[in-house]
Amino acid sequence: MKNYLFAASLIFSLLLFPLWDQPGLAREPLHKPLADRELSRSTSPKALSPAYSGCGEIIAPVINAEYEQRVVELVNQARAENSLPPLKRTDSLDQAARYQAADMGQDNYFDHDTYDRVAGELVYVCNTWERISTYYSGANAENAAAGYETPEAVMAGWMGSQGHKENILNDYSHEIGVGYFAGSGDFYHYWIQDFGARSEVYPLIINREAATTDSRSVSLYIYGEDLWQEMRLRNETGDWSAWGPFQATIDWQLSAGIGEHTVSAELRAGSQRVTSSDTIYLTSAGNPPELGNLPDSLVFTYSIPDQELLPAFQLVTPLNVGNDDPLSWEVTAQGTFFTVEPLQGTTPESLTITPTDFDRNNPNIYTGAITVTVVNPAGVAGSPHTIALTLQVVDTQIFQTYLPGVHNKGGISANDRSLNSISH
Repeated sequence: MKNYLFAASLIFSLLLFPLWDQPGLAREPLHKPLADRELSRSTSPKALSPAYSGCGEIIAPVINAEYEQRVVELVNQARAENSLPPLKRTDSLDQAARYQAADMGQDNYFDHDTYDRVAGELVYVCNTWERISTYYSGANAENAAAGYETPEAVMAGWMGSQGHKENILNDYSHEIGVGYFAGSGDFYHYWIQDFGARSEVYPLIINREAATTDSRSVSLYIYGEDLWQEMRLRNETGDWSAWGPFQATIDWQLSAGIGEHTVSAELRAGSQRVTSSDTIYLTSAGNPPELGNLPDSLVFTYSIPDQELLPAFQLVTPLNVGNDDPLSWEVTAQGTFFTVEPLQGTTPESLTITPTDFDRNNPNIYTGAITVTVVNPAGVAGSPHTIALTLQVVDTQIFQTYLPGVHNKGGISANDRSLNSISH
């Protein structure tokens, strides 16, 4: 039976060209062309009872949720390999695809259009777009396949056929639905992919529509780059982030805790606003990121008699002390007697603080501060962190004390240098 199904595997693609709004149909067998086209509409009544009737609308049961999800992930993997954005899986397109897959298996035919079997004969009911429209508005392409036993096999078949590959890699669909049926019909396994893009819907997609993640650090893709000017994000019903420029791709931090997590985006351009969201299941609590390795204060001393600044500069290295994920940070400065370089970076890059603009002839105390803020991902513990800065300009000499290096498991430490100022 398996050899027969493999040899007789079929794939069809149906593409609705958006410029002309007319359907085009391409039928390409993967392995061996069928001598008789009507074999795909077999007269054999190998159908489950009762079979569906009508043009969609019925919510078919899920036969294998993992298979359907895997096809979505493989589609988005292929799109990523071709520098295309991911597609958002949508319940209504799933339902449209699942109905057709089940109906083909139950009524034992293989076609994009929908048929009923009446007294052993197939009777045309409706076309592809009429069927999908009972679930979803905005469909623009469909792939169908029969006889393939796994998601990997059916995706290899579609990607090996030009018409189907073009549907998978098109640049005008934003959403996808997948339907799988097994249990009856000449080919036993039936697959449908439906593609679409709804007006006024701008999908948000977490981790290329993966079902699960073991890390709180995720990547988001949001449609609407040519329309929306600003965006803000939040986890579940928490506080919104500050408004910022629209970004199609952004790294984000899920809230803590194993379970389903939702990320929402609000997009705006002038008075127009729209919201979008996606969910993913966090399988591991893990350790959340945390900004650390930063002092609370730093002190510089300048000796007028010695004309020497000690230390000449301070090197500060922000680190993620929670886990191994990189943190992107920015620095803001309060005060004018020093410079900070660079003003932005990614852990474990360092920044340098150097006193530069102060009176070197008169004793004084200068104060200021820098604030290190993690900008990506948002909501990281320990951020923002403020470091108080003090520069003492003294009319005394500085006596320096050196301590010998110390051997330890981490290596040899540099000589410690302490400063003592003494009045004459």
